[in-house]
Amino acid sequence: MSVPDLSSPLRVHVVAAGGAAMSAVAHILAAMGHTVTGSDQVDSAALDRLRAEGLTMWTGHHGDHVQGVDVVAVSTAVKPGNIELDTAMAAGTTVASRPDMMEAIAIGQRTLAISGTHGKTTTSAMAALVAEAVGWNPSFIVGGVVNQLGTGSRWTGSGRLVVEADESDNSFLRFRADDVIVTNIESDHLDFHGSLPALETAFRQFVVQGSGVKVLCVDDAGVQQLLRTLTPNELDLVRTYGTSADANYQMVDLHTAGMRTSFSVEVDGVVVAHASMGVPGDHNARNATAVFAMFHSLGHESELISETLSSFTGVGRRFEYRAELGGVTFVDDYAHLPSEVATVVRAAARGDWKRVIAVFEPHRYTRIRDVGSDFAHSFSGASMVVVTPLFAAGQEAIEGISSLTVSNAVRGAHPELDVRDVGSRSHLVELLGSVLQPGDLCLTMNAGELTTLPTDMLNSSWARRVADVAKEHP
Repeated sequence: MSVPDLSSPLRVHVVAAGGAAMSAVAHILAAMGHTVTGSDQVDSAALDRLRAEGLTMWTGHHGDHVQGVDVVAVSTAVKPGNIELDTAMAAGTTVASRPDMMEAIAIGQRTLAISGTHGKTTTSAMAALVAEAVGWNPSFIVGGVVNQLGTGSRWTGSGRLVVEADESDNSFLRFRADDVIVTNIESDHLDFHGSLPALETAFRQFVVQGSGVKVLCVDDAGVQQLLRTLTPNELDLVRTYGTSADANYQMVDLHTAGMRTSFSVEVDGVVVAHASMGVPGDHNARNATAVFAMFHSLGHESELISETLSSFTGVGRRFEYRAELGGVTFVDDYAHLPSEVATVVRAAARGDWKRVIAVFEPHRYTRIRDVGSDFAHSFSGASMVVVTPLFAAGQEAIEGISSLTVSNAVRGAHPELDVRDVGSRSHLVELLGSVLQPGDLCLTMNAGELTTLPTDMLNSSWARRVADVAKEHP
């Protein structure tokens, strides 16, 4: 694996180009002027989008796909045994991992990198939107579609890059970002890092190697621990944000109602900004405060920053409205960690729905092994919790670890809460069809396959019954 030199045109083949991260890499490389092809095991909307840009994308892997290319870029999920990777290695072709490619793309850019255990996608999307508004004409790579910009990645060649920086495999250290935001630090990806202290050490390095402004959430216990390790010199360009009175940028007057959230920002006890956003939850207000703190610290006008944040309407798969039928609203979210789920359920419970039916798909055996019991209090505010089979994400099963690890933790902590386990998608659709009522919110939370459930429900016998009732009682 090596970092390619992208200063002159190359022929690059992207393996696993259908994934969110690698499709963004393919899009950026093509926009930079490189000749890009790609492949993945199954067809997908991401491959179709790349084909629409004029790129050759194959369904299925074959050794011929990497013949004559200069670089083969591979997802970290691609292992030896993949015919394209093996063929490239045997031929001596340069092979670059996703972190290698991200480092290569960032070379020569003034980079604003956003990381954290959760919240980084939304915060990165907000930062890209504000960067556009203040005139940076930024390139950006965000792990979701920014609604107002219509894409999750763009290359402009302006010398300014906004990027969602991934801590899962330490690739966030490869950017050597100038300016950084850290939203929070919690136990995750310990299969890579080995321990929470090792993860905390990586975040510390991410912060101190930056040469510019460092914006950190002082409300978060993990960030508080990081701050205690910084020397006076390392603290020089640090700016903190949050609801704490100790924050440099304090979030005050928070109000959440339905799908809207409003808040103000104080600096030294003086209100310097007010925003009202079309996304719910105090977590989104906190993310927006991080972005305000960054751009205000960089010298940009507070009114322009707050007006832009007020226009923010969200990112795909972050409390994303999917459909409404028979008085039931379907919303999908990427939440898959205990604190993420708790935050999303809390935001939903503050809405105008009669009941919140929370449907959760546990993700990865190692994650549920490490934090499964931490879901015990994550669903407070829901009227019913439905737990689906665990999504392995390619991992081998671990004895004693399953979706029951989550559901039993919730039952033990909250015996009053209606918790259901389902064994299959068909069982799930049947169960929801029997319990959903007008005024309900059906909230799916997952990092796997559950995101298609709203479509399944709209094609189910339940939907046909709802349509028949509507015809009889217009």
